[in-house]
Amino acid sequence: MDKSKTDEQVIIFLLKGDRFGVSVKNMVEVSKLDGLKREKAEGIYEGKLMFREHEVPVVDLGMLFHLGEGDNSENVRIIVLGKSSKMVGLKVDAVSEVITYPLRSIRPMPKMIMDSAVNYFLGIGRVKDEPVLFLNDEEIIAETSAGKS
Repeated sequence: MDKSKTDEQVIIFLLKGDRFGVSVKNMVEVSKLDGLKREKAEGIYEGKLMFREHEVPVVDLGMLFHLGEGDNSENVRIIVLGKSSKMVGLKVDAVSEVITYPLRSIRPMPKMIMDSAVNYFLGIGRVKDEPVLFLNDEEIIAETSAGKS
């Protein structure tokens, strides 16, 4: 079996004590919070990050997933995702590790979850016997990169 078609590199990060994963295929960079230009933004937007002469909107994932505002500790990171000309920064509490994960091990989200944020998830898996919610990076990029949500 061709491992490259069934396994994918995934970055694992923390948000409000839970573990999340997102594919590195559309990841551009992981940045510290000190590069964030804060704006008086409402809702999920924290501000903008300058990246290669582009202003990238930064989303507080805790707010996007209705978990509450994230913190601003020294462990906070911004994961910049991009696809063609669309880019978005995801503010997370901490980045844990990058792993190779078998995509076939991701299970669909439970049907009882009927929230607007459910489209942002591919499903649930386990890493080191801990549950991990895997993000649909393409949906997040499409919905949040324009600075609206």
